Amino acid sequence: MTVRPTVALSLLVVVLGAFASAQSDTDDGNYRFQTRPPLPDASVMPTLANGNIGFVAYGEYVHLNGVYNGLRGKSHRARIPNYGNIQLTACSPSSPGGVADTCIYQLNMRTGKFVTVEETGDYRLVHEMYPHRYYDTVLVNRIRIQRLGSTNTITARLSQIPGLQAADFTWQPSTEFVMGGQLYKSQCGVTVQVEEPTVQAFGHNVCVTYPAIPETVQIEPDTMASEFLFCTAFTMTEEDGRRQLEVVTGLTGAQEETLHMREMDRLWERYGISVERNDELDRVIKASAFYLFSSLPAHQVAASSGRYPFYGLAPAGLGRGGIEEQEYQGHSFWDTEIWMYPSILLMDPINAAKVLSYRTTVIGGARMNAMKHGFEGIQFPWESAFTGTEVTPDCCPEVADFQHHITADIVFAARQYFYATGNTDWLKSHGCRLAADSSLFWLSRASYNNATDLYDIHNAMGPDEDHPNVSNNAFTNVMAAHNLFFGEFASCYCRDQTVNETVRRELLQVARGLTLLYDAAGDFHPQFEGYQPGTPIKQADTVLLIYPLQHPMNVSTKANNLRQYSQVTRENGPAMTWAIHTIGHLELGEVQQAATMFDKSYRQYLRAPFNVWSENGNNEPGAGNFITGAGGFLQSLINGYAGVRLHQDRLEIKNARLPPDTRSLHLPTVEYRGVLFALTVNETGIKVAIRVEGQPDLKLTVDGTERPICKDCEYEGTTAIIQQTKDQIFEGCRLRPTTLGVKVADQTDAAPALRTTALAFLSLIVCSLLSKMF
Repeated sequence: MTVRPTVALSLLVVVLGAFASAQSDTDDGNYRFQTRPPLPDASVMPTLANGNIGFVAYGEYVHLNGVYNGLRGKSHRARIPNYGNIQLTACSPSSPGGVADTCIYQLNMRTGKFVTVEETGDYRLVHEMYPHRYYDTVLVNRIRIQRLGSTNTITARLSQIPGLQAADFTWQPSTEFVMGGQLYKSQCGVTVQVEEPTVQAFGHNVCVTYPAIPETVQIEPDTMASEFLFCTAFTMTEEDGRRQLEVVTGLTGAQEETLHMREMDRLWERYGISVERNDELDRVIKASAFYLFSSLPAHQVAASSGRYPFYGLAPAGLGRGGIEEQEYQGHSFWDTEIWMYPSILLMDPINAAKVLSYRTTVIGGARMNAMKHGFEGIQFPWESAFTGTEVTPDCCPEVADFQHHITADIVFAARQYFYATGNTDWLKSHGCRLAADSSLFWLSRASYNNATDLYDIHNAMGPDEDHPNVSNNAFTNVMAAHNLFFGEFASCYCRDQTVNETVRRELLQVARGLTLLYDAAGDFHPQFEGYQPGTPIKQADTVLLIYPLQHPMNVSTKANNLRQYSQVTRENGPAMTWAIHTIGHLELGEVQQAATMFDKSYRQYLRAPFNVWSENGNNEPGAGNFITGAGGFLQSLINGYAGVRLHQDRLEIKNARLPPDTRSLHLPTVEYRGVLFALTVNETGIKVAIRVEGQPDLKLTVDGTERPICKDCEYEGTTAIIQQTKDQIFEGCRLRPTTLGVKVADQTDAAPALRTTALAFLSLIVCSLLSKMF
């Protein structure tokens, strides 16, 4: 059928201003990526998401936050037919007549839209597709027709291409209703298989509510330009979808777009890192930030009666993961807290808290996981989805069995959040339980070593997945110590009755007594017990002690760790390794080596034409939209070149340097303890421009001179520190420094009773003495 603009009702908004404003050149061109036909493979098509709905541009399926189907390791993001996949037929890859050579495809990251343009001498058709940032259950399609040279009726053909009703749902018969003169359909279903029957009693309800799409839209000879709006809602109930569409279609096009752009602006105000004099790098940065924050929710969204809380970040984002054993099935890994989260934390603590809230939402599954394996407290699984239970596929048992550092990784992120915000309300409501119960896991996980008078962690796997079932992996042990110290502090602050004073003393004893291997002759930390120098590894592992763990060590040890492992790391390893090596070399002042690693960290992992991150380098296949790599890359800028480092009592900016071939590096927002400031690195040093003064009891020093923290104040120098002036004691509780390798006998405030293994050791000594006496 044909819909004419005079009867399109709520679907039509007459363009009052200049039509070309949607394609305005006032936007920075580095936000836009475009190509001509043919479109690339779906694996490198851009992902569009808003924290609640996600999909691949022109993709036939949508994924919803928190909605999974499949039992245990088969759990994956449920595939929902994308009735919002509307295309200009002339530009559709599935067009029977082939794609017109007048088509252009553009990803506009500034507006969060995928744009298709067909332009001839007679007319211009512009199709925008985007998940709405404020109405986050709605996918918008806007089609604009502008008359150029023609004086005739101009008609545009449309195609609606949803995927088949996949086996992820049991679908009910569709229903229809009319709203504002427009026919709508609603398709509802429930996921077929729950993830873990002992935790999840029911499947997920999903309803897709969408308008009947006409075969054509057109304008008459007396009309210069018109706009057609088609909105599709993805909700839990039909009523929710109808209500949401009633609101959105009741707006003018300008109102709807203003609400969307308000939230996009808020995100770019925080994530809009930029460099000057290197457009190629600037475009990489913008793509990395866009693909990362796209899977995060907006700061403000429209009210909805049915929406899951934010369900974390998967390596391939929200728009991918709907097929078993592909693109990580939408599961959350350590990628979230170690690779994506640090960049979010200092730019966007609101969303950093939401990332952490996913783990506390599914903490029951982690508790069940610990019980299943005979441990105390909570043990987060290697792969987590809806229930928080283990959902690692059957293909990869080693990672689930041994890669336990993820529990400490999550608590490390929580600890960093407390450093950055000082939010004691969050600590009481969420952080204490997370920190205390996870510390009990490590208490039961560590074992006393009679020979060394230290504690070991056996049957482990560090980030280097080429070496399972090892003892005393350096990264795991340092992370576990961080967890134990934070658990001791949090349980003290919250007056935990389970983790009482006696248990807290035991936590301190084990934390300090954890083994950290050190080779004195080579002045480096062996990756694990029995590691032989020169043994190949998969990715960054022990070098993570330099950053993000910032473990105290001699400069020579840092250098030897970095050189020892950089020489044996797989060339085709993930991008994050080279980002960490970049930061390590910068810390050592090795600028040229850092530049080499920096280039290596992104160039081979980006896929044209939309700068989509891929998991593997050198054009090897891997997960698309790999925001894990994007997160690591952004850390190399924020924590590497910009020199930003977070500590327990301060935020430091030092050793800042310009990225290769740039004139400036600009971070529009860094937030620490409520202080909001922009940071610019230039050829002579840094500039700090304060926008919000933040919490009291802070002082700012620039190049060693104290400066006022005041709105609109700007300071230039080479180093800056925002320091807390109060002693870091909270209701009598202090977070102690993470110190490892202290023998139990040398600990002055050791627990009054040693652990069972230590008691057994003492018993052996007593028995030996008694046997000699008689």
